Amino acid sequence: MFLFWAETDKYAKQRRVKLAMGPWVIVALATLTLLGGCGGSRSQRATGPAFATGPACVRLLAERGIAVQPWQGGTRACPIDTPVRAPRGSVAAFAPPLETSCSMLLAWSGFEAQLDRTARAILGSPVVAVRHYGSFGCRNMTDGSSRPSLHAQARAIDVAGFVLANGRTVTVLAGWYGRPDERRFLRAVAVAACQKFSVVLTPNSDRYHRDHIHVDIGPWRKCGV
Repeated sequence: MFLFWAETDKYAKQRRVKLAMGPWVIVALATLTLLGGCGGSRSQRATGPAFATGPACVRLLAERGIAVQPWQGGTRACPIDTPVRAPRGSVAAFAPPLETSCSMLLAWSGFEAQLDRTARAILGSPVVAVRHYGSFGCRNMTDGSSRPSLHAQARAIDVAGFVLANGRTVTVLAGWYGRPDERRFLRAVAVAACQKFSVVLTPNSDRYHRDHIHVDIGPWRKCGV
């Protein structure tokens, strides 16, 4: 009998310890999960989207009504796979003409319809031109890491703003914290871009993106909205 109660008492203590620790373990695990998700300036590693390159990519662009010219872009340190110059996409013109990789242009063309629908729904007018700060730049990322930027391969675009058919221009610099409809439009564009591109960075991300929305097709995942 003494042994039975001794064993029972031992297991009861173990159960009390487990019950007491349970909530703290859950809180600790939740905290670690949140910290891992925040990650500061880091992005989650993922498999990058696959897009055609070379003549196959150019043919796909032609099928979407996008005419491109060869562009002698890139450098020895930062080569570009199938560099092209495009005056416009499938929906809107680029201002200035976009010099990028064929893969990046192909990815952008898959996003244009959503961009146009968003502009019509929120601002009441279609997009006729996309203002940008370029695609290629042979440099590292702006987060202080030694990783090459996706701009070094022209697999990113920095979007500065949009010109609408009614003559209105919406810029990221003035509109992100500007008029209510522009704020809503730019945030809706960024959220939609997170579903199409690997990394999306906005004025909410850091000071380097206060005047543009960065989208890329790299191997990392981050939605900076």
